[in-house]
Amino acid sequence: MRQNVIGAINPSDGQLVSLLVPQSDTEVFQAFLDTMAKEVPPIHGEVWLVLDNASWHKSKALNWHHIRVKFLPPYSPDFNPIEWLWQHLKRDYLAGFVTRHGGELNEKVFQSIRALLKEPDVLKSVCNPYSE
Repeated sequence: MRQNVIGAINPSDGQLVSLLVPQSDTEVFQAFLDTMAKEVPPIHGEVWLVLDNASWHKSKALNWHHIRVKFLPPYSPDFNPIEWLWQHLKRDYLAGFVTRHGGELNEKVFQSIRALLKEPDVLKSVCNPYSE
């Protein structure tokens, strides 16, 4: 059983934008970009999104709004801070969780992300381990 989550985090302040999604494709990614554009306005300068090279991240049909993008080198997900967050989520919130029902997994992931949102200092330390 698998639960897909698309997310972005600002490592300097712990702001997280995430969506639980049924699959990863261009249409779903566009919904994420639309959500991110609303939740992260360009008030304090440019908004950058670091991405891997998945085909749905590179579709010409995407509306990037005010978001600028930087693609990682191929096969280098460890350079993306959101990957560190997903590892933390799996290790500290989801380890040992067993279910046979997708709805229960969805709810557990949702509740785990909500718990993380209440701890911006944890988000910052996980996604920006070199900060003071």
